[in-house]
Amino acid sequence: MFRLLRLAPLPGWVTPALIVLGLATSLAETVGITLVLLFFYFAMGQVELATSTSGLLGESLRYAANWFQSSTETAVVLLLLIIARGALSFINTLISARVGEKINEVARNRVHLQYLSTSYSFFQRHDEAYLMEVLGTETWVISGAYASLTRIIVSSCSVFLFASFLLALSIKVTVLALVASMIVSAGLRHLSVPMQQLGAGVKLVHQKLGEHMLMTLQGMRTIRAYGQEEIHQKRFEQASTQARHVALRLARLTAMISPLTEVGYLVVLFLVIAFADLWGIGFATSLTAVALLYRLQPHMRDLEGNLLYMAQIEPQLRSIRHMLSTDDKEYPKVGHAAVAKLEDGISFRNVTFRYDAGTEPALLDATFDIPAGKTTALIGASGAGKTTIVNLLLRLYSANEGDIRVDGRSIEDVRRTDWLGMLAIAGQDVDLVEGTVIENVRMAKNDASEEEVRQALRVAGISEVVEALPDKYDTWVGQHGLRFSGGQRQRLGLARAVVRNPKFLILDEAMSALDLALEESIRRTIQLQFKNRTLLLITHRLESVRDADHVVWIENGRVRAEGPPAKVLVSRGASATGISQDDVLTYRMRTTVP
Repeated sequence: MFRLLRLAPLPGWVTPALIVLGLATSLAETVGITLVLLFFYFAMGQVELATSTSGLLGESLRYAANWFQSSTETAVVLLLLIIARGALSFINTLISARVGEKINEVARNRVHLQYLSTSYSFFQRHDEAYLMEVLGTETWVISGAYASLTRIIVSSCSVFLFASFLLALSIKVTVLALVASMIVSAGLRHLSVPMQQLGAGVKLVHQKLGEHMLMTLQGMRTIRAYGQEEIHQKRFEQASTQARHVALRLARLTAMISPLTEVGYLVVLFLVIAFADLWGIGFATSLTAVALLYRLQPHMRDLEGNLLYMAQIEPQLRSIRHMLSTDDKEYPKVGHAAVAKLEDGISFRNVTFRYDAGTEPALLDATFDIPAGKTTALIGASGAGKTTIVNLLLRLYSANEGDIRVDGRSIEDVRRTDWLGMLAIAGQDVDLVEGTVIENVRMAKNDASEEEVRQALRVAGISEVVEALPDKYDTWVGQHGLRFSGGQRQRLGLARAVVRNPKFLILDEAMSALDLALEESIRRTIQLQFKNRTLLLITHRLESVRDADHVVWIENGRVRAEGPPAKVLVSRGASATGISQDDVLTYRMRTTVP
């Protein structure tokens, strides 16, 4: 918990101020209790009983009896003490809330930054529901933890002051109350283990519910298409029932704290009364001790409750600490070499990459070039390693072996922001997000003007479709863009890449859902728009390969051939290039017939 408190740059006076406020609040309460007794003695006309109290507290009461002349004066001072205690408690709550929410804010921001800055592989290793739970729910727990921590401080201060007053009243009574209270507290401590276990159970159940929510929302179209509504409803209801059972068990355990604490400390009161009579302690002293101990109960109950609450939320706090830890995570290299454009090109030299240790390499000893200012076609059957090459170029991953060089410099040494600022990608699987058309296009360039967005949509061949919609550019695309067809989504993704006006454009089957005529039109427009820039085309269509300057054929993670289209296609055939045999035969005829 204290490591989490260090997240926020808090002023140094905060914690001491809370302790002082807690002490002042408790002091006002304890002094008020003794004055209440004096007030009743005044009201009954038996001030001598108050002054008969033994110990240091008796001396204080005798001094107070000489100071106050009537019950009215005592009542006025009591009222002022009550107001002061309320004001101090209010200030304490405000400071605690302010600090807690500040820590919440910093924790949320830090967790979100971790999601954005850690390696892409770390993000993929965790369930989306878990990541949502940590960011959306558990970061809010910190303010509650801080509030509990401050309450523990205040309650501890109150216990200390009440114990001091009791000690001033009677050493015997204080020792008896202390020993009995420790026994009660030790008994309550046994609840901390089941509390922590139930807290972990609540966390797991909430994560399971989150998984079902995401499955329902993200897979709604598939669920409806296959008529699986009843099955998914039953699964969700089962998870929801588990959540109810765990929450009820936690509520039952939490509800036990107050009565157990109250009963325990009532037993302490009875013991004090019994032993006070046995030890021959006077009535006034006994009454004062009972009053102090009775008022001590809420503070002890509050202390025990907050300690158990901290045990309950320990699994959530542990998750946040784990997420914020940097020791167990990898981060992409920032790089130091500035780059403004591609001069020579990109070269892969003996690059090997595995997604997980011990698995077959997705890319094995790959060596090839992507010339600058040219169009390179990357071809190969599905699963050959083409997407892996794109992921490495996007610096989502780093090569396990070998080197990728940009104009002769290692890609790891190139400044990451400069490199990614030069390129854009459009693929067959378009990552459209909940939002409007213009917001989705601007994800590649957040300051793009409306005219730039319109031009990008025109290049992508979808401007007329968008213009015909009732809300035009403010049309909500729906979850994953499902309000649009597959071809329309691809063209929106293409517009996103175009609006960035990149120096290096990657088209990963970016027009696979379009008919040949539309694809041909858009491809010609893009080639004109990005003339003399570096293009990487990943495709299975002959028309795209035929227009390329350079072709790289990859099979089972290995580079089989590279060079001009004629050299790769005509000499190699089509068995594994990903281009159909008929297309290759047609290409041979076109290249051999005068």
